[in-house]
Amino acid sequence: MNLLCRNVVAAKEDKAAFFPFGSVILCEESVFRITCNLLLIFPFILSAELIATSSLAASAETESQVVAPIDLTSIYSFEPKKLSLSTEAEVSNDQELHIVEKPTFSSFSNYTRLAQKPENSDDSPNSQLLRIDEEWSEAEVPNEQEWHIVEKPTFSGFSNSNHLAQVEPYSSESDSLSSPLVSRDELNSDASLEPDVMAQVTSVSQLTDVQPTDWAFQALQSLVERYDCIQGYPNKTYRGNRSLTRYEFAAGVNTCLNRMNELIAIGTAELVRKQDLLAVQKLQKEFATELATLRNRVDAVEVSTSTLEQQQFSTTTKLVGEAVFAPVKVFGNDSDKNNTVLQERVFLSLVTSFTGLDQLTTVLAAGNTPINTSAFNLPGVTLGGVLPVSTAEGTLIHQSGGNFNNTLNIYAVEYRFPVGDRVTAFLEGYGGVTYYVAPTFNPYLDYQDFGKGAISAFGQRSPIYRLGSGSGIGLNYKLTDQITLSGVYLSDLFTANNPIPEEGLFQSGYTALGQISWNPSKNFGIGLTYVNSYFLPGEFGFNNYGGLQLTGTAVANTLAGKTSLNLISQPSQPVVMNSYGVELSYQFSPKFAISGWFGASYPRLINTGDGEILYYALTLNFPDFARKGNLLAFVLGAEPYLTHFNSGNPQPFKTDIPLHIEALYQYQLTPNISLTPGLVWLTAPNQDNRNGSDLITTLRATFTF
Repeated sequence: MNLLCRNVVAAKEDKAAFFPFGSVILCEESVFRITCNLLLIFPFILSAELIATSSLAASAETESQVVAPIDLTSIYSFEPKKLSLSTEAEVSNDQELHIVEKPTFSSFSNYTRLAQKPENSDDSPNSQLLRIDEEWSEAEVPNEQEWHIVEKPTFSGFSNSNHLAQVEPYSSESDSLSSPLVSRDELNSDASLEPDVMAQVTSVSQLTDVQPTDWAFQALQSLVERYDCIQGYPNKTYRGNRSLTRYEFAAGVNTCLNRMNELIAIGTAELVRKQDLLAVQKLQKEFATELATLRNRVDAVEVSTSTLEQQQFSTTTKLVGEAVFAPVKVFGNDSDKNNTVLQERVFLSLVTSFTGLDQLTTVLAAGNTPINTSAFNLPGVTLGGVLPVSTAEGTLIHQSGGNFNNTLNIYAVEYRFPVGDRVTAFLEGYGGVTYYVAPTFNPYLDYQDFGKGAISAFGQRSPIYRLGSGSGIGLNYKLTDQITLSGVYLSDLFTANNPIPEEGLFQSGYTALGQISWNPSKNFGIGLTYVNSYFLPGEFGFNNYGGLQLTGTAVANTLAGKTSLNLISQPSQPVVMNSYGVELSYQFSPKFAISGWFGASYPRLINTGDGEILYYALTLNFPDFARKGNLLAFVLGAEPYLTHFNSGNPQPFKTDIPLHIEALYQYQLTPNISLTPGLVWLTAPNQDNRNGSDLITTLRATFTF
């Protein structure tokens, strides 16, 4: 290819190695989980006497076992106090999980089941075992013991951040549990995600919690084997002691009556005993009101379903939206050059899946950030004595993709799909970037430029992922459970679609990334990254080709005044650059994690000169700070700055370290609304202490829908 020849010639002339690199793209396989509506059909009894006996037995059993559902509101408000136990990820697979709360005496009654912490248990989070005892009344609870209400969690109230207790099954014959506990595998299985959907039972032996010694065993056996109208839960349990409503009972009666009518209609009336039919018909008459209500509800659901099917947007596509509003003010040495502004940006994402494992994403964007080469009027350089270029330090993340003059534009189009069990293919149609692909190891602050996490573009990820953008292809290969090999090849955003000479997919500018990601444990990850880039004249910089410099000093993004984004004022040469980076993240606890990166880029302005650009940062993250869902975070580092540039007669420049100090607190008002006050302090704008420091402040409001 012409590009390869051109780079080999450039490398030979400049006596430096240059390696074009074609590669692949990483993406995470989308996880498809199936949910369905809850339909409970409970057992019924063949006579009125049997019904009465069943109700009394169920009531007595309920008093000793049934616990009220968890009040998540009380958990989130810390009333009653939530125990600091282990998270879901910290619980081994063979342990059994229960959500635990510390009750007040007013929050339980005589039938509440309690858990007792053993006196000799270790105080470490992973060893806090709880023992389930028989029911206790308030008066019977020993004052010197520590007691906790234990409930079986439902999926809707269960998340990675909920505190869990590891429960040791109590094996004493006299105090053994009569109902099975929920294991982690069961909670994470596909069946557990379906809210108690029951399956048809063909033999009473399929029900693991029904024993021949149970008082209702014969009745259940008759209903299952004679009439085939009893259903069980996906985990092969029947839960006969569970209370039920009149509507649920009526539904069960109606099911068995319909089954009897089917047997009569197909000529097997001898299987239907007359007394059974009479008993069911009597029950049907008694519950006529409930059955009529159920039929009306079913009819209404069918009408609603039909309406939704006719009016739905798409059977395969989901619309996800975000709107960001951010007042911004710059204080400090350059405050008089920057008035207070109110900026906004909107992202509309159409997410489509055709197989349940693939994903087509189309992102539309609009915003009112000014269309220029920097976000703020800060110190910079002047190209050719005419064009001023401000430093890109402190660029806020809502300004990325927001400089469209409030016109709706295509921001990105991509399609990802699995190839076998270990490979994921990735196609970029437009606007592809490397951080859609390779892990950036900054999980609390990197939301792929959406309006959460870090407030600045630099705080989201290493600038090595800000090099280049366009169209391309890639793969993600999971070498082992701990090691992932990633690669990306992206052709220039503006020329990949043009067939003329020196342009197109392989003969224009490009970015190629290769990365090895290693996750030896769930709490630690590290990545080693290499990026090879070829920038056409006027496109060099840490900017993702977006028309807006996103991070770095003006000295670094212009190579000391020798090149310019969009090439407005002077001719320039192509730039070829090799970049190397290391990124890592470590989760010390559910409440504290760190991330960081170090990178070095070596640009060569063809036929002009060579330079070195450095960048590094450390982030401190405090999730759920003061309230569940909130985030307190700090970023300390240096945005890309030029340390030297050899030959080519560059403009004089300083090499002071341009520290970037960022603080933010993301406050989650509701699941769809967050407020994030934050600030960015630049100690030496444009890598020059003489410029004085600047403070950029904002209050970001993010609305998701």
